[in-house]
Amino acid sequence: MNKRYFLSIIVTIIAIMAHTLSMMARPYCDVRKFSIVDGLAANTISDMKQAPDGLMWFSTWNGLSYYDGYSFYTFRDVPGGEDVLSTNRIIDIYPTTRNNVWCVSSDRKIYLYSTHSCKFLNSEKSINEQFGINLKVDKLYPIKKGSTWITTQNGNYIIRTILSPQEEAERELIKVGEHGLRSGKVWYVWGDKKGREWILTEKGTTIYKHHFSTPIPFKWIREVGENIFLATQDGKLAVFDERDKLVMIPMPEGVTRINQLKNTGYQLLIATNLGLVIYNPRTFKAELINVQSPSQPMAEVKNIYTDDFGMVWVFTDGMGVTLVNPKTGGKAWLFADQPDPADRTESDKFFITQDENKNLWLVPNGGTFSYFDRKAGKLVPYLLRSNSSGNFRVPMIKKFCLSDQGILWISGTHDLTQVAFKDHQYHLNGLDQGESDVRSLCNTPEGYHWTGYYNGIIQVSNSRFEKVGYLAPSGQVVPQQVKFCESPIFALFFDTKGKMWIGTKNDGLFVRTSQGMAHYTMNPADRNSLPSNDIFDVAADRHGRIWLATYGGGLVLVQQSTTGQISFVSKNNGMPWSKQQFQKVRRIFCTPTGEILVGTTEGLITFGDSFSTPSKMKFFTSQHIENDSNSISANDIYFIMQHSNGQTLISQLGGMLENVSSPNLLQNNLQTTFNRHISYDEGIVQSMVEDNQGNIWVVRESSIDRYNPKTGTTEVFGPNDFDLNMSFIEARPVHDPGTDDITVGTPMGSLTFNPAKMKKSPYQPRIVFTMLHYMGESASEPILHKDKVEIPSDKRNLSISFASLDYSRKYRTIYRYRIDGHTPEGEWIDLGKRNYIAFNRIASGNYVLKVMATNSHGVWSKYVAELPIEVNPTFWESIWGKLFMLLLLLCIVAFVFYIYNRNQHEKLNHEMSLMKNDFFSKASHQLRTPLTLIGGPLKEVLDKENGLTRQGKEMITIALKNSYEMLETINKMLRFDDNSILLNNSGLDIMDKAVEEDEIPGQVDDDNAAKYLADIKKVEKETEENMTEEEIRAKEEDRKETTVLVVEDNGDLRKFLYSILQSMYNVLLAENGKAGLLMARTDKPDFIITDVTMPVMDGITMIKEIKQDHDLVQIPIIILSAKASVEDRLKGFEMGVDAYMTKPFSTQYLLGRIDAVIKQRRALQKEMLEKLEQGGNIAGLKNMQMIPEPKKTLSQITSEIAEKEREDAEKAKKLHESDFAFMASQINDKVTAKILKYVTENMSNPDLKIDDIAEAMGMSRSVLYAKIKQSVSMTPIDFVRHIRIMRASELLQQTDDTLASISFEVGFSDPKYFSKVFKKEMGIVPSEYRERTKHE
Repeated sequence: MNKRYFLSIIVTIIAIMAHTLSMMARPYCDVRKFSIVDGLAANTISDMKQAPDGLMWFSTWNGLSYYDGYSFYTFRDVPGGEDVLSTNRIIDIYPTTRNNVWCVSSDRKIYLYSTHSCKFLNSEKSINEQFGINLKVDKLYPIKKGSTWITTQNGNYIIRTILSPQEEAERELIKVGEHGLRSGKVWYVWGDKKGREWILTEKGTTIYKHHFSTPIPFKWIREVGENIFLATQDGKLAVFDERDKLVMIPMPEGVTRINQLKNTGYQLLIATNLGLVIYNPRTFKAELINVQSPSQPMAEVKNIYTDDFGMVWVFTDGMGVTLVNPKTGGKAWLFADQPDPADRTESDKFFITQDENKNLWLVPNGGTFSYFDRKAGKLVPYLLRSNSSGNFRVPMIKKFCLSDQGILWISGTHDLTQVAFKDHQYHLNGLDQGESDVRSLCNTPEGYHWTGYYNGIIQVSNSRFEKVGYLAPSGQVVPQQVKFCESPIFALFFDTKGKMWIGTKNDGLFVRTSQGMAHYTMNPADRNSLPSNDIFDVAADRHGRIWLATYGGGLVLVQQSTTGQISFVSKNNGMPWSKQQFQKVRRIFCTPTGEILVGTTEGLITFGDSFSTPSKMKFFTSQHIENDSNSISANDIYFIMQHSNGQTLISQLGGMLENVSSPNLLQNNLQTTFNRHISYDEGIVQSMVEDNQGNIWVVRESSIDRYNPKTGTTEVFGPNDFDLNMSFIEARPVHDPGTDDITVGTPMGSLTFNPAKMKKSPYQPRIVFTMLHYMGESASEPILHKDKVEIPSDKRNLSISFASLDYSRKYRTIYRYRIDGHTPEGEWIDLGKRNYIAFNRIASGNYVLKVMATNSHGVWSKYVAELPIEVNPTFWESIWGKLFMLLLLLCIVAFVFYIYNRNQHEKLNHEMSLMKNDFFSKASHQLRTPLTLIGGPLKEVLDKENGLTRQGKEMITIALKNSYEMLETINKMLRFDDNSILLNNSGLDIMDKAVEEDEIPGQVDDDNAAKYLADIKKVEKETEENMTEEEIRAKEEDRKETTVLVVEDNGDLRKFLYSILQSMYNVLLAENGKAGLLMARTDKPDFIITDVTMPVMDGITMIKEIKQDHDLVQIPIIILSAKASVEDRLKGFEMGVDAYMTKPFSTQYLLGRIDAVIKQRRALQKEMLEKLEQGGNIAGLKNMQMIPEPKKTLSQITSEIAEKEREDAEKAKKLHESDFAFMASQINDKVTAKILKYVTENMSNPDLKIDDIAEAMGMSRSVLYAKIKQSVSMTPIDFVRHIRIMRASELLQQTDDTLASISFEVGFSDPKYFSKVFKKEMGIVPSEYRERTKHE
């Protein structure tokens, strides 16, 4: 018996080892503790379950909580809120198939937390009201098909309830005796694959709404294939077959109690009082396996567990656990405990579970939390303590739940613990005593692994990672841990000759050979010694030459003689290496094609290994060039490697990983490109190594990336793949081509992994929308499984949170989203690690938000979460608001249309008025001139022809009278437009007719022009008779001095004007504006009289051309036209004319205006000449075009001299010959003099306006404009400004007042503006003017 017993144990262990022979991984646990500080509702956990959607729910003594991998969220009654729960102490929870959660409170009342409406529903109240009972819940049994069975404490009835998708409950109360229910004391309610609902009670078993019912009190039920096995507590076993027949199965003799049913494949496992019974439905045989052993004498099996390898774990009330192979019947008793009882983790229930890596974790009876080492065939105790601050232990397991991800949730007395089972897919080889950074690694051809530590220790292990020993200072490998030297070991290199090169920091170079150990250091007196004692790297080129990287002495070449003597070539003895730069060398890389790359802190150096002597080496440098994106990104080169495909990669401190794009490495300033496939959130790139598949393993600070250059894909292996606290060192990694193993350095030792075993978790987490938060509000609103989220119209700024339900540390969990209808088809928007989306002023409408996520290893899940969102419109966005806006828009359009029509009507009326005015103006032009020429000759005939008969005189008188009446009628027609101020009678307003009559002693129009011309000739004839010959010659010469150009399209009027002007001026005649402009440019007349309306070119256009001509701009111009409206007059004045006279005109007034304008121009030109002479402006004097003055007789000259002397004396007495007085003397017009007086008296008022002057003069603004323009050839504004400047110049000469006071006195409120105007008027600034005038 003993031999068979031990043989079965051996067979079992061998079978177990056969399954796990190739497994090298060592399991470990990532433990996290949670409490109320982390958001948990309370520290006492009464129950925990995982819902079908993956959310973890926890019932506590202070509410219901769920955990989404980021945070805990709690639901309970709060003061001031809706009062639903009778108490917040919840003791049991049962998630449903629709992800709702049934809650049983401590007072045995039942509630449903709906994840679709995110609130508690008082189911207990609804049930009591429906059935008239006082429900006290015992247990709940949610069935997969959607129904839930509620058992009661009194056992009189049970309740079946089904919730519709709209959460309307359909309930049925089943009393004992109904539907085959034999008792209300229910042991179990269960649903099979066919949807049948089994009710197991203490007095019988029945199927709901099925003909089957039996008084046998089955307590255990198990479905195996198409058969359903049932067992009673007292040892009876039966099968409910495919024909719905119950058949009893005989049990081994002595079986009187059954404690559990399980199955492995098709075999049924039965826990009995005699041991483990294995029933084979195919052979109908039952085999009893006795689990007793010397270490475990108990025979009764209380609990059974089957793992994925088909092994059966059997628990009794005895110590430990028994492992049974159901195929062979072999068994082994296992036990594990902690040496220190304080480190023990016990369980008050049978605890055993299996993680996703198929590792078994259990607590054997009387033992501690352990895992099963299948290779060794034993339990290994595991110290269960949290990785968070405090390293809290887990002393007791009271309740536990294993999630679908294989993560274990444990509640003890007052805590919640999460245990994420991991697998060490690597081998960590550390020191026997203490810890230190690994700074160098080396593999030898014999399969030995050499590891150099920062503390000066060199460790040697074999190919199975078993420690061989430590390198002693003598060069011998000894078993005990000793230091090789006191300095850090920074470089280990085994050459082809069997020498081990050991580079240290601060202690130079060691070379281990078969003859012993040699030590080389820097000797300042020896040029052939090392240039520095800091050896950071050792490498060999394709010729077998050894190169050393010194951190302070540059690059070193080792020269070995045939006798084994070693010397060093450096910058000190022949190597053309810079002596000022590139002294700190970190890394050397030798390519198979003969290029050598040297990484320094100041850039990259490259050179070829084909040289005869070191002195002929040629170095090429590559450094960072500012504003050159193709140069290396930083000068501090950290690591260099060349891929097997020839691609060279470099990394830098403070830079990035770059590919060298230059095809030739032997050149200056190599071109590089940024490697965009590597994330720089993982830290700097410390080193790189290539595996057998061509992948590049990039060593970061706390992770290792697998980069595939062919596909450009990168996988990151970090804390979820290595130990949580694992970090990596910049030691050069080593690769074993035979095994494909890669070894890297860590602060805890050398870490070796096989790339083929580094796999990502395939777990596919679901994504759940968790919270909705409105900006500006403190609380968030749960979403979970709401059918739709409705956003109020006044809360458009919000964020929506979601979670990938992977409960490992979310090191690589990333998200992306899209909004159907808004995001382009097939596109997703990356969020990175951010698990929320913020919306700012989201528009009204309906949206569907979709979110995808990865698991914690960065693998995208197949699940897509969808959330319909309805954003309520504001009133203005609603249909009523839009209708109102449409109505308002229509009203606005109608109003605009009304205004437009009214404006168009007014515009049409205005245009009609203008057309009328234009018609009458043209009519006056066409009619008044002929009438003038009709009336004049008739009057001339009537007055001079004496031979007329009486009847002829009467006829001529009648004709003359009718021509006058017709002219009066035309004048009345011109007054048709009330909006226009029609001017006639010498260019004066009708209101000013009295003034005109006073000023001009004889109104002469075109009707009496002939008579007026005859009178003039008569006077001239009398004058000439009394003149001397000298005076007659002077007058004839004077006529030739001044030339007047007459531009008139009417030939008769043109002749008439010639007749009245030719006696005093040289007269030029032109029939239209074009001819007049040509004549003005060729003959340069001194004066121009022009009509407005003419063919070819009108008068206004001609005037415009003249005013734009620099040579003609000074010529005075008078308009003589029948167009007499204010607009026409203003248009003429804007063009710069000196007078505007209307037809019929006064011949005397016309001659007077011509003479006044000529005299005024002469006076102004004289004044300007004097100023130019005083200022010394010779060029200005030359450019002055003077209006010629008529020559005077001797008597005239004598008389004018005497008069000038008298006037000069008077001016000197009153105005001291001031410029202001000069201007006053030029104004001969009484009205203008009156204006001048008013302006002079009010010039200190800065608010003086032209309207004020017009009102004071009792005339309109337009009449004032014309009066001043005619008198002084200035606009009113220029006239007032000129008076002020003249007064200011007078004050500058006569007083010492400041410029500011003078500017205020003459009406300027801003001294700066006064200086600007003064300079524009006088040509110099006020201060310079004062200085010049005082010196003069």
